[in-house]
Amino acid sequence: MQRGQTALIALLVLTIATTVGLSLVARSTTDISMTRTLEESARAFSAAEAGVEVALKTGAAITTASDSELGTTYTAMVSAIRGTETSPLVFPSKTPAGDTTTVWLADHDANDAIDDAFPPKYPSLSSVSVCWSKESDLEIPAIVVTILYKESTDVSGNPYRVAKAAYDPDGARANNFSDPGAFSGGCGDGKTTYRQEITFASFTPAIDPAADVLIALRIRPVYYPAQLAVQPVGQQLPVQWNQITSVGQTASGVNRKIVVNQAYKSPSSVFDAAIYSQQDFSHLN
Repeated sequence: MQRGQTALIALLVLTIATTVGLSLVARSTTDISMTRTLEESARAFSAAEAGVEVALKTGAAITTASDSELGTTYTAMVSAIRGTETSPLVFPSKTPAGDTTTVWLADHDANDAIDDAFPPKYPSLSSVSVCWSKESDLEIPAIVVTILYKESTDVSGNPYRVAKAAYDPDGARANNFSDPGAFSGGCGDGKTTYRQEITFASFTPAIDPAADVLIALRIRPVYYPAQLAVQPVGQQLPVQWNQITSVGQTASGVNRKIVVNQAYKSPSSVFDAAIYSQQDFSHLN
């Protein structure tokens, strides 16, 4: 009887030891597999980053390139992002309240300088629809729009002009802003709610896109952040930024993708509230 109990205990101990051993082996195998997966993922990301760096330097797409040290390959595609009448320009992220988003109405040259020479390159761009989101029933953003342009009839030697407008869907706020043209639907992009068509000829003095050079549209959300979109009327927008999509791949087939937007430089929001003059200021008390 004691021998039988001893054998049973020994068998039980052996079973437990075998189970523990197998679990440790399985765990070790899983850990090794996870480590390899993480390593492969990191290598694929490194390859994708290399594709982004090359595309940023050259400004051109990369069909296929390899990294012999990492044993990886990468491809990079460069897309010029602009808005059209059928495909509105939707900004990749929300603009915080008080910050300014720039919509370029003029081209940039190879050195990223603004091409504001006469005659205008976009004479048929009669208006643009600016759309913005509604955060919630209690968080309704307003917007302030600034148009920068170059006047063709100037005789003073300083042809640069600024025109401003402001729109607020919340009529309870006493800020003298105008109501937007539409309170629903936005630009049809699924991310915006309000819509206001900015007609250049409606400003005083009137802005004539066929004669004056439109430079930029600056949009600043007020009170709350907002998702912004812009839809041109009459002509497509100039290129707003270059979108680089880079995919890295390892020899084992692991793929990772990185998307980077290469935007043109624009002035800080603080300059929207500054006063400029070619002559001295005189302060009146």
